[in-house]
Amino acid sequence: MTTMTTTSATPRRHERWANLRHAIIGALLAAPPDRGELRAALDALAARTYLHPITGAPVQFAFSTIERWLHLARKAAGHGDTVRALRRKIRKDANLTLEVLNHATQAWVEMEYNRARHSEIREAPADRFMRGPEVGRPSPSAEELRGAFRIEERRTQRRSDGTVTIAGVRYELPSRYRTLERLSVRYATWDLAAVHLVDDKSGAVLAPLYPLDRTRNGTQSRRLLAEVAPLAGIAAPPTRPPQMAPLLRQLITAYDASGLPPAYVPKDVT
Repeated sequence: MTTMTTTSATPRRHERWANLRHAIIGALLAAPPDRGELRAALDALAARTYLHPITGAPVQFAFSTIERWLHLARKAAGHGDTVRALRRKIRKDANLTLEVLNHATQAWVEMEYNRARHSEIREAPADRFMRGPEVGRPSPSAEELRGAFRIEERRTQRRSDGTVTIAGVRYELPSRYRTLERLSVRYATWDLAAVHLVDDKSGAVLAPLYPLDRTRNGTQSRRLLAEVAPLAGIAAPPTRPPQMAPLLRQLITAYDASGLPPAYVPKDVT
Protein backbone atom coordinates (compact mmCIF):
# COMPACT_ATOMS: atom_id res chain seq x y z
CA MET A 1 0.00 0.00 0.00
CA THR A 2 1.41 3.33 -1.04
CA THR A 3 0.90 6.39 1.15
CA MET A 4 0.43 9.66 -0.72
CA THR A 5 2.04 12.73 0.79
CA THR A 6 0.16 15.97 0.26
CA THR A 7 1.64 19.41 0.40
CA SER A 8 -0.14 21.89 2.67
CA ALA A 9 -1.59 24.86 0.89
CA THR A 10 -1.43 27.01 4.01
CA PRO A 11 -0.05 30.45 3.10
CA ARG A 12 3.29 31.52 4.50
CA ARG A 13 3.62 33.98 7.36
CA HIS A 14 4.03 37.13 5.26
CA GLU A 15 1.12 36.09 3.07
CA ARG A 16 -1.13 35.65 6.12
CA TRP A 17 -0.20 39.11 7.30
CA ALA A 18 -0.88 40.59 3.86
CA ASN A 19 -4.31 38.94 3.71
CA LEU A 20 -5.24 40.25 7.18
CA ARG A 21 -4.12 43.79 6.36
CA HIS A 22 -6.06 43.75 3.11
CA ALA A 23 -9.16 42.42 4.89
CA ILE A 24 -9.00 45.28 7.42
CA ILE A 25 -8.75 48.09 4.86
CA GLY A 26 -10.60 46.35 2.02
CA ALA A 27 -13.89 48.16 2.72
CA LEU A 28 -12.13 51.54 2.48
CA LEU A 29 -10.70 50.56 -0.92
CA ALA A 30 -13.97 49.22 -2.29
CA ALA A 31 -16.11 52.08 -0.95
CA PRO A 32 -13.92 55.09 -0.11
CA PRO A 33 -15.50 57.31 2.57
CA ASP A 34 -16.67 60.81 1.75
CA ARG A 35 -14.41 63.80 2.23
CA GLY A 36 -13.83 64.45 5.94
CA GLU A 37 -15.02 60.99 7.04
CA LEU A 38 -11.77 59.04 6.57
CA ARG A 39 -10.46 59.76 10.07
CA ALA A 40 -13.66 58.48 11.71
CA ALA A 41 -13.48 55.31 9.60
CA LEU A 42 -9.85 54.71 10.56
CA ASP A 43 -10.68 55.33 14.25
CA ALA A 44 -13.40 52.68 14.03
CA LEU A 45 -11.02 50.15 12.50
CA ALA A 46 -8.38 50.90 15.17
CA ALA A 47 -10.94 50.32 17.94
CA ARG A 48 -11.84 46.83 16.71
CA THR A 49 -10.15 43.58 17.79
CA TYR A 50 -8.76 41.13 15.22
CA LEU A 51 -7.27 37.64 15.28
CA HIS A 52 -3.50 37.40 15.01
CA PRO A 53 -2.74 35.68 11.67
CA ILE A 54 -0.12 33.37 13.22
CA THR A 55 -1.16 32.72 16.83
CA GLY A 56 -4.89 33.43 16.63
CA ALA A 57 -4.72 35.65 19.73
CA PRO A 58 -6.75 38.89 19.90
CA VAL A 59 -4.82 41.87 18.57
CA GLN A 60 -5.44 45.54 17.81
CA PHE A 61 -3.68 47.93 15.47
CA ALA A 62 -2.98 51.62 15.93
CA PHE A 63 -4.56 54.37 13.84
CA SER A 64 -1.23 55.26 12.19
CA THR A 65 -0.56 51.61 11.28
CA ILE A 66 -3.90 51.17 9.50
CA GLU A 67 -3.43 54.55 7.81
CA ARG A 68 -0.05 53.40 6.48
CA TRP A 69 -1.58 50.16 5.12
CA LEU A 70 -4.27 52.16 3.33
CA HIS A 71 -1.66 54.48 1.81
CA LEU A 72 0.38 51.52 0.49
CA ALA A 73 -2.70 49.82 -0.97
CA ARG A 74 -3.88 53.01 -2.70
CA LYS A 75 -0.47 53.49 -4.31
CA ALA A 76 -0.55 49.92 -5.70
CA ALA A 77 -4.23 49.96 -6.72
CA GLY A 78 -3.62 51.52 -10.12
CA HIS A 79 -0.66 49.46 -11.30
CA GLY A 80 -0.35 46.34 -9.19
CA ASP A 81 -1.70 43.87 -6.68
CA THR A 82 -2.88 45.57 -3.46
CA VAL A 83 -2.40 42.39 -1.42
CA ARG A 84 1.18 42.05 -2.68
CA ALA A 85 1.83 45.67 -1.70
CA LEU A 86 0.88 44.83 1.89
CA ARG A 87 3.31 41.93 2.16
CA ARG A 88 6.43 42.32 4.24
CA LYS A 89 9.34 43.47 2.12
CA ILE A 90 12.65 41.68 2.71
CA ARG A 91 15.55 44.07 2.25
CA LYS A 92 18.35 42.96 -0.06
CA ASP A 93 20.83 45.77 0.57
CA ALA A 94 24.46 44.91 -0.12
CA ASN A 95 26.93 45.25 2.75
CA LEU A 96 24.17 45.85 5.27
CA THR A 97 25.93 46.34 8.62
CA LEU A 98 24.87 47.63 12.04
CA GLU A 99 26.74 50.88 11.38
CA VAL A 100 24.85 51.40 8.12
CA LEU A 101 21.50 50.63 9.80
CA ASN A 102 22.17 53.08 12.63
CA HIS A 103 23.21 55.78 10.16
CA ALA A 104 20.19 55.23 7.94
CA THR A 105 17.76 55.16 10.88
CA GLN A 106 19.16 58.41 12.28
CA ALA A 107 18.92 60.07 8.88
CA TRP A 108 15.30 58.95 8.41
CA VAL A 109 14.23 60.04 11.89
CA GLU A 110 15.85 63.47 11.67
CA MET A 111 15.13 64.33 8.03
CA GLU A 112 11.71 62.75 7.47
CA TYR A 113 9.82 61.50 10.53
CA ASN A 114 10.47 64.48 12.81
CA ARG A 115 9.65 66.98 10.03
CA ALA A 116 6.59 65.36 8.48
CA ARG A 117 3.05 66.01 9.68
CA HIS A 118 1.97 63.31 12.13
CA SER A 119 -1.62 62.04 11.91
CA GLU A 120 -2.04 61.72 15.70
CA ILE A 121 -0.75 65.14 16.82
CA ARG A 122 -1.57 66.84 13.46
CA GLU A 123 1.81 68.54 13.24
CA ALA A 124 5.47 67.65 12.88
CA PRO A 125 7.00 66.00 15.98
CA ALA A 126 9.86 68.52 15.89
CA ASP A 127 7.40 71.42 16.00
CA ARG A 128 5.48 69.87 18.89
CA PHE A 129 8.72 69.33 20.81
CA MET A 130 9.84 72.94 20.32
CA ARG A 131 6.45 74.29 21.48
CA GLY A 132 6.26 72.01 24.53
CA PRO A 133 7.68 72.73 27.99
CA GLU A 134 11.34 72.05 28.69
CA VAL A 135 11.49 68.86 30.78
CA GLY A 136 14.96 67.67 29.85
CA ARG A 137 17.92 67.62 32.17
CA PRO A 138 21.59 67.98 31.24
CA SER A 139 23.25 64.62 30.87
CA PRO A 140 26.43 63.91 32.86
CA SER A 141 29.59 63.75 30.83
CA ALA A 142 31.17 60.44 29.88
CA GLU A 143 33.98 61.10 32.36
CA GLU A 144 31.49 61.70 35.19
CA LEU A 145 29.61 58.49 34.36
CA ARG A 146 32.84 56.48 34.35
CA GLY A 147 33.74 57.94 37.72
CA ALA A 148 30.34 57.18 39.26
CA PHE A 149 30.32 53.42 38.70
CA ARG A 150 33.34 52.54 40.84
CA ILE A 151 33.97 50.93 44.21
CA GLU A 152 35.77 52.47 47.17
CA GLU A 153 38.03 50.36 49.37
CA ARG A 154 40.56 50.83 52.14
CA ARG A 155 44.20 49.96 51.57
CA THR A 156 47.40 49.89 53.66
CA GLN A 157 50.37 51.76 52.25
CA ARG A 158 53.56 49.81 51.74
CA ARG A 159 55.95 52.13 53.54
CA SER A 160 59.11 50.72 51.96
CA ASP A 161 58.28 52.09 48.49
CA GLY A 162 55.09 54.15 48.98
CA THR A 163 52.74 51.90 47.02
CA VAL A 164 49.36 50.19 47.43
CA THR A 165 48.16 47.00 45.77
CA ILE A 166 44.89 46.97 43.82
CA ALA A 167 43.75 43.84 41.97
CA GLY A 168 47.31 42.51 41.97
CA VAL A 169 48.79 45.74 40.56
CA ARG A 170 50.97 48.06 42.64
CA TYR A 171 50.24 51.78 42.38
CA GLU A 172 52.53 54.62 43.47
CA LEU A 173 51.30 57.23 45.95
CA PRO A 174 52.25 60.90 45.60
CA SER A 175 55.00 61.74 48.07
CA ARG A 176 52.84 64.25 49.95
CA TYR A 177 50.68 61.34 51.14
CA ARG A 178 53.58 59.14 52.23
CA THR A 179 52.71 59.59 55.92
CA LEU A 180 49.28 57.99 55.55
CA GLU A 181 49.16 54.42 56.77
CA ARG A 182 45.55 53.61 55.86
CA LEU A 183 43.95 55.27 52.86
CA SER A 184 40.89 54.98 50.59
CA VAL A 185 41.05 54.27 46.86
CA ARG A 186 38.33 54.35 44.24
CA TYR A 187 38.47 52.26 41.07
CA ALA A 188 36.52 50.11 38.61
CA THR A 189 37.46 46.45 38.33
CA TRP A 190 37.09 46.58 34.54
CA ASP A 191 39.18 49.75 34.11
CA LEU A 192 42.31 49.85 36.26
CA ALA A 193 43.66 52.75 34.20
CA ALA A 194 41.56 55.19 36.29
CA VAL A 195 42.39 54.77 39.99
CA HIS A 196 42.10 57.65 42.44
CA LEU A 197 43.05 58.34 46.03
CA VAL A 198 40.01 59.80 47.86
CA ASP A 199 39.23 61.34 51.22
CA ASP A 200 37.42 58.67 53.23
CA LYS A 201 35.34 61.31 55.08
CA SER A 202 34.27 63.76 52.38
CA GLY A 203 34.67 61.49 49.33
CA ALA A 204 36.68 64.17 47.51
CA VAL A 205 39.23 62.99 44.96
CA LEU A 206 42.75 63.77 46.22
CA ALA A 207 45.00 62.51 43.43
CA PRO A 208 45.17 60.00 40.57
CA LEU A 209 47.27 56.88 41.11
CA TYR A 210 49.45 55.30 38.45
CA PRO A 211 50.98 51.79 38.23
CA LEU A 212 54.50 51.36 39.55
CA ASP A 213 57.07 51.64 36.75
CA ARG A 214 60.31 50.14 38.08
CA THR A 215 62.21 50.69 34.83
CA ARG A 216 61.45 54.39 34.68
CA ASN A 217 62.06 54.85 38.38
CA GLY A 218 65.45 53.18 38.12
CA THR A 219 66.68 55.42 35.29
CA GLN A 220 65.64 58.79 36.71
CA SER A 221 67.23 60.99 39.34
CA ARG A 222 65.43 61.42 42.65
CA ARG A 223 64.43 64.77 44.07
CA LEU A 224 64.48 65.62 47.74
CA LEU A 225 61.25 65.05 49.60
CA ALA A 226 59.47 68.24 50.55
CA GLU A 227 58.08 68.96 53.97
CA VAL A 228 54.66 67.40 54.49
CA ALA A 229 52.12 70.21 54.95
CA PRO A 230 49.94 69.91 58.07
CA LEU A 231 46.36 68.83 57.51
CA ALA A 232 43.72 71.55 57.47
CA GLY A 233 42.27 72.22 60.92
CA ILE A 234 45.05 70.37 62.74
CA ALA A 235 47.79 72.47 64.36
CA ALA A 236 51.34 71.37 63.77
CA PRO A 237 53.15 70.15 66.91
CA PRO A 238 55.42 72.78 68.49
CA THR A 239 59.07 72.53 67.55
CA ARG A 240 61.66 72.39 70.35
CA PRO A 241 65.27 73.49 70.04
CA PRO A 242 67.76 70.63 69.92
CA GLN A 243 68.75 69.56 73.44
CA MET A 244 71.37 67.21 74.89
CA ALA A 245 70.22 63.79 75.91
CA PRO A 246 69.39 63.72 79.66
CA LEU A 247 71.77 60.85 80.49
CA LEU A 248 74.67 62.48 78.63
CA ARG A 249 74.03 65.77 80.38
CA GLN A 250 74.05 63.97 83.75
CA LEU A 251 77.40 62.33 82.96
CA ILE A 252 78.99 65.61 81.93
CA THR A 253 77.81 67.34 85.08
CA ALA A 254 79.20 64.58 87.27
CA TYR A 255 82.54 64.62 85.39
CA ASP A 256 82.93 68.38 85.72
CA ALA A 257 82.21 68.17 89.48
CA SER A 258 84.81 65.41 90.01
CA GLY A 259 87.80 67.69 89.36
CA LEU A 260 89.64 65.05 87.35
CA PRO A 261 92.16 66.37 84.83
CA PRO A 262 91.30 66.01 81.17
CA ALA A 263 92.38 62.74 79.60
CA TYR A 264 93.79 64.54 76.57
CA VAL A 265 95.83 67.61 75.83
CA PRO A 266 93.67 70.26 74.18
CA LYS A 267 95.10 71.52 70.88
CA ASP A 268 95.24 75.21 70.50
CA VAL A 269 93.69 75.91 67.15
CA THR A 270 94.36 79.45 65.95
